[in-house]
Amino acid sequence: MKLTSTFLAVAAAAAVLAGSALAATGVASAQEPTPTPAATTGQHQSLGQRFLEKLAGNLGVSFDQLKQAMKATELQIVDEMAADGKLTPDQAQKLKDKINSGQGLGLGRFLGAYRRGRIDGARLQRLKAGIVKSAATAIGVQPRDLVKELKAGESIADVAAEHNVSLDVVKAQLTSDATAALDRAVQNNKITQARADQLLQQLTAKLDDILNKKKG
Repeated sequence: MKLTSTFLAVAAAAAVLAGSALAATGVASAQEPTPTPAATTGQHQSLGQRFLEKLAGNLGVSFDQLKQAMKATELQIVDEMAADGKLTPDQAQKLKDKINSGQGLGLGRFLGAYRRGRIDGARLQRLKAGIVKSAATAIGVQPRDLVKELKAGESIADVAAEHNVSLDVVKAQLTSDATAALDRAVQNNKITQARADQLLQQLTAKLDDILNKKKG
């Protein structure tokens, strides 16, 4: 039976919907006695199986056809994310190996974390720490002292002016350090070169805002 594009679209959302069903069950059971870990795992697996079986029936396809369509869609999404520079070749291959080995819907959890910003959120925190360190180096102060000034309501530009340091010097230091850090990330297969170029471009475009931003 040839699968239609509509079916593929619905199948792509099946993992998300199944996760929502499991979450709803968790809320509903919160007021009930806590079952044993083994029982909880079995109930979740049973509910997930039932959900997908009923979804397959409503779509008019077999359960195996639904699973194959979901698998094919996951692989397509990984390829698209790799092509967009959101995954390195190594990351993409690991996800594809997991999908092809039939180890559940690992990609669904990965995409959930990606959507909620956990991956970029952690990178953002490291970026902020790097900006403070680089700016402190350019200005000639300790990072902890710069942090105190920023918490007190000063901007990086204010602190630089107080120490008679040109903003161009601070910008050059930030750009140099960010480029070096991104180059290391690319070499270690943490991000793609395309993603590194995009991040550096975004940083450069927002440098003035970053340097003049004040707390609150």
